[in-house]
Amino acid sequence: FFFSSAMAKAITLAILLSLSASASAFVAPALPLSSRSVAASGALGLKANWLIPNSNKVVVLGGAGFVGSRVSKTLVESGLQVTSVSLSGTPPEWAKDEPWVEQVEWTAGDSAKDDLKGLMRGSKAVVSCVGVIGFDNEYLAAGNGPPTVEGCQQAKAAGVPRFVYVSVADAVRDNVGGIALQGYFAGKKESEAAIAETYGPERSLVVGPGFIYGGDSFAISPPRVNQAYGSLVENTLSLAPFKALAGALPGVAGLALQPPVCVDDVAKAVTAGVLGLQSGRVDGTESIKAAGQAAATQAA
Repeated sequence: FFFSSAMAKAITLAILLSLSASASAFVAPALPLSSRSVAASGALGLKANWLIPNSNKVVVLGGAGFVGSRVSKTLVESGLQVTSVSLSGTPPEWAKDEPWVEQVEWTAGDSAKDDLKGLMRGSKAVVSCVGVIGFDNEYLAAGNGPPTVEGCQQAKAAGVPRFVYVSVADAVRDNVGGIALQGYFAGKKESEAAIAETYGPERSLVVGPGFIYGGDSFAISPPRVNQAYGSLVENTLSLAPFKALAGALPGVAGLALQPPVCVDDVAKAVTAGVLGLQSGRVDGTESIKAAGQAAATQAA
């Protein structure tokens, strides 16, 4: 299985472009809203006996984007009250006829510029799925840093006990950051640093996906593959021979062979963070899927 340098770079660029979807199903009954006890796991960073406030409210920054809208959907289906904040303040086209949309408060706003503390006050958690993509580093840094940094600081000032952030996989950052999109990675790094300083690892979760797939259609800008095709690729690249090859190949060639992650699995991992079942960082497809499964197991 051979990837030329040009093809590897193209696939890597597609990985980053797909993450721009976060800019713009775990179906379970509402969980008890008091103490939650989960078996501790060092590998997953699961925390035992987290005290979760009685509020059912969650604010999702970037909640109308490709990732953010799936996060909003999964949170609603988990029995939570969701407020989506986005530049448009409207649900995405793909979801407009779905019943869960009626249970979300769709609000127009920009966390980098607007005072959202009143909106956030009384929430169980704030989630940031905000990000932008492009080729101008100043634009990338501004779009991937300040909205989450300001959102995090406003959440803390409003007394919100937890913060969850959809960032980018370390493998993508390590293998591509020196080649392209430096502003993108700088903004993500700034956001993660602010979350670590403001909330610390025990009261926050950073989700680091690589290539994200899902939905019913393919897209060119940003590049995206649908659920059926993406699932086939994930299952294939999760086989032992491909995993071994990905680990042996250097740089972007190895990165290109890492399995993508379904947007629904990202949303489940975020839900685990909101509910206090997962803290710290989950990075890459396997860890993200395991975090989501932990939430599903707890719900059962």
